[in-house]
Amino acid sequence: MKQVHVWVLVLLAGFGTLSSCQVRDEEKEDYLEVIGEHEQTMPDAGYRLNLSYNGPMGMRNEFMEWADSLQKQVPNMVLTSENIYIHYMPEQMGREKIKPEMYQTSVSYNITVADSAMYGRIMQDVLRHNFPFSVNVSGTVIDPAKRQQVQQELMQQALENAKAKLNFLSPGEGSYKIVGVEEMDNTVPYGPEYNDFNRRMVSRVKVKARLL
Repeated sequence: MKQVHVWVLVLLAGFGTLSSCQVRDEEKEDYLEVIGEHEQTMPDAGYRLNLSYNGPMGMRNEFMEWADSLQKQVPNMVLTSENIYIHYMPEQMGREKIKPEMYQTSVSYNITVADSAMYGRIMQDVLRHNFPFSVNVSGTVIDPAKRQQVQQELMQQALENAKAKLNFLSPGEGSYKIVGVEEMDNTVPYGPEYNDFNRRMVSRVKVKARLL
């Protein structure tokens, strides 16, 4: 008799487990989750530059004077590094006396320019002085106040994209209620460098909706 009671309890527990699973499954079916995305190119964005002088010590002072004058036009220009080294061939080591003209230097600055026009003026000026230099564009930059406005506009467009997906997956607009919106990392799958070098901004939001 006790064995019968035990089996009954086991069966009831099993039915209870199945019942709870069915309820959870039904609850899951009442919700939809989608990811809304929107990206926008930023042709008017500024540039982050790394400008370096790479040449003989004899031209260093002239370059530094030019850099000081440029810094007055671009206050955010920052000296990041300077290296002094001797330029010689391996076979000269220990055989030839070090001469002043053998010294070389590398001086680097980080510069943020507001637009392509300023970038063009800097390039024309440094070329006109015939400095041995290199320049690398390390990304884009947007004024903080404008960035916030653009981010809000992008997020709104990403939300509209999510609603379009919900309309496709559900019976249509009015058949669901949005119950959650979460901003997602906008650097996947390529990383922040991808957005910077392609001069674009991206917004991604996860939207959860309950079916009515």
